[in-house]
Amino acid sequence: MYEDGARFTGPKTFRIDRPGGPVDISAGRIVVATGGRPLVPAPDAEAGLPYETSDTVMRNEAPPRRLADLGGGCIAAELAEVFTEMGSSVTIVEKEERLLGPQDETVSERFTSLVRSRYDLRHGREGTALGGRPGALRLTLDDGSAVEADMLLVAVGRVPNGDRLNFEAAGIATHEDGRVRVERHQRSSADGVFAPGDVCSPVSLKHVANREAEVVAHNLSRPDDLIACDHEVVPAAVFTQPQIASVGATEQDCRDKGLDYCVCIADYGDIAYGRAMEDITGFCEVLAEPGTGRLLGAHLMGAQAATLIQPLLLAATLGIDATTLATSAYWIHPALTEVVEKAFLDLGL
Repeated sequence: MYEDGARFTGPKTFRIDRPGGPVDISAGRIVVATGGRPLVPAPDAEAGLPYETSDTVMRNEAPPRRLADLGGGCIAAELAEVFTEMGSSVTIVEKEERLLGPQDETVSERFTSLVRSRYDLRHGREGTALGGRPGALRLTLDDGSAVEADMLLVAVGRVPNGDRLNFEAAGIATHEDGRVRVERHQRSSADGVFAPGDVCSPVSLKHVANREAEVVAHNLSRPDDLIACDHEVVPAAVFTQPQIASVGATEQDCRDKGLDYCVCIADYGDIAYGRAMEDITGFCEVLAEPGTGRLLGAHLMGAQAATLIQPLLLAATLGIDATTLATSAYWIHPALTEVVEKAFLDLGL
């Protein structure tokens, strides 16, 4: 095993840069699983002052007293939750008007409203300069205001690591964003070269990378019995307080595509378990195709959302329509899953 950097020098051949001298290796089959890395934009990369990313921030011995969290996506939101629970005062700086922008607009709007009381939220703002000194940083924003912090976390996204591997020499085609182009069996354009995970995947999630790795392992050992990876129905969750989970299209997706759809939102407070929890913010939103009841998308925000999404995921994956799912199976009372049942029934299909 080598723990040094490597890059392709030709088809099925790569060079490992070792302190004692380079090592050239060739192989009949190669798996490129180099993942991705945090995206670090200016001013942080050029300021010469310390900053953390999702790869490094949890390695600190103690949480900061004041954390400036640059970004408004799922990574930024989850880490804000972690450090708030550890006692840090968190300021979130996000260039968009809402946090979790790619989520369904109802989720994004309600989550942003909920966390205002937990964080110093600077939305619609961007950082323009980083000053101060280590342990006493000052992030200047584009409106002239500033955020004082002991630590800066840069969590604005991730990029694939393919740009460091000289894919062109190996004949490995890539997308415009640098991801390896793979077909449904995870094979690249270069003979014998496979790729799973963030270096190639259109969906940067651990469970997706796990599935792709399983497909690669199977296809390497059984080349005459290939299996494929399907990204059509992929669930996702954000482990914040409250939890968020989703699968399929958002309402804005449906509008942008001109789809005919119906939508229903069932609140946790509408069912017995939710009332017992005194939950006044949790909800389940479902979008379905009128007439057929085909599930187009589902979105939850509240306790156990990452678990409650599972029956909705199965319905979308297996093509079970909303009416069939709601009326054919028993839904345990007073379990929290009744919020899913209610959302389906209230679609009025």
